Amino acid sequence: MSQISIAFIEDRKELIIDVRENFEPDPALCSIYGVPGPLRKIKEEAYTPKLISIGPFHYDKDELANMEKQKIRYKREFVKRIGPEKLQQLTNFIEENEKRIRNSYEENSELDRIDFISMILYDAVFIIELFLRYYSRESDFLLNRFCLRETIWSDLWLLENQLPFFVLDGLYQLAFPNLCPENGDPSFISLSCVFFRHCDRGDIMAVGAEDILHFTDLSRYLMASRYPRKYPEGGERLKDLPCATKLQASGVRFNSIRGELLLDIRFEKKKLLGIPCLKVAELQIPQIEVDKHTESYLRNVMALEQCHYPGEPVVCNYIDLMDKLIDTDKDVKLLAEAGIIYSNLGEGTRIADMFSDLCLEIRFSESNYSGIIKALRDQYEKATLKRVYFSNLLRGTGTVSAVVLLVLTLIQTICSIMSVIS
Repeated sequence: MSQISIAFIEDRKELIIDVRENFEPDPALCSIYGVPGPLRKIKEEAYTPKLISIGPFHYDKDELANMEKQKIRYKREFVKRIGPEKLQQLTNFIEENEKRIRNSYEENSELDRIDFISMILYDAVFIIELFLRYYSRESDFLLNRFCLRETIWSDLWLLENQLPFFVLDGLYQLAFPNLCPENGDPSFISLSCVFFRHCDRGDIMAVGAEDILHFTDLSRYLMASRYPRKYPEGGERLKDLPCATKLQASGVRFNSIRGELLLDIRFEKKKLLGIPCLKVAELQIPQIEVDKHTESYLRNVMALEQCHYPGEPVVCNYIDLMDKLIDTDKDVKLLAEAGIIYSNLGEGTRIADMFSDLCLEIRFSESNYSGIIKALRDQYEKATLKRVYFSNLLRGTGTVSAVVLLVLTLIQTICSIMSVIS
């Protein structure tokens, strides 16, 4: 196989020469999708990069052109780490895997072979260099300036702004073949988890790179990896599930679970005061922190599920459940007081609207929370029945008492009259 020299790539990229050609991708290998039109129309800015383009979907857009200079700067700094010979090896890796990389994207790229390989190389090197600098806390103006760092951070989890993870991990291993985890050298999955704040530097999660499709998929994986995905027979959608305040009125207690996966919602009947016959229904929900990035983050993971995991929409089902629990700002306040919602958004109505909007244009299947749904409904229906029954009973008892009192009064009156006559 012929090899493309890195010198040729550099000239091509940095002189910005554009030659286009169409390639047909293989749908069976696709994992990076354009967000479906109906979802995009609801909130287009949640799916669109603001500062940096990664991959072919937003390539060569004028509003993102400024970061191309930074990609070149990062490439030159990266060469200082690994040497020009290594960079040629990285180029060869991309060339050898070009077809597989193209097949990872839903839409055909119009870029010809040279431009496509060049784009993947510069995007991948930028990400690796950025992650290394962030991990080692190196000084750099992209990371030192809060607004730039946060915007890049949010752009890199967008579904349309991805590189296949096998490319990033493969290039990282080629660039640093002598890394030793026992000596504290980070793997690329570790760098990724730290950059996206999925874990701290000293608390690296055990995640296999082979299990990850890209950064959006990494987010979903870490939300759902240990969550039971088996759907029970007869699973059901959330229909007429009472909101949190109504459930609380029916005797359901809400409690936050800390240190658990976001999706790990549980419903338990717990002993009250240690007495077996006295039990309280408790819905346990892991804490979710809601800030200005939360909606975009969840939207992109949900869009991935709609495209790639339609039979396992576990994050979509979680949002559906939360949407049913949160009807008004009173429900938000209840969940916040229980430690379930931690918000930086201010008014509770904004959070209620966010969960409601997240469910628009989402296709739901049977819910993996069907057992919890049934238990909550049973609890609510029993409590409602008790209220109606005892209300009617008290009303009926009151009526009988009034009649008895009237009869006794009448008897007393008659007896009084008879005593006077006699």
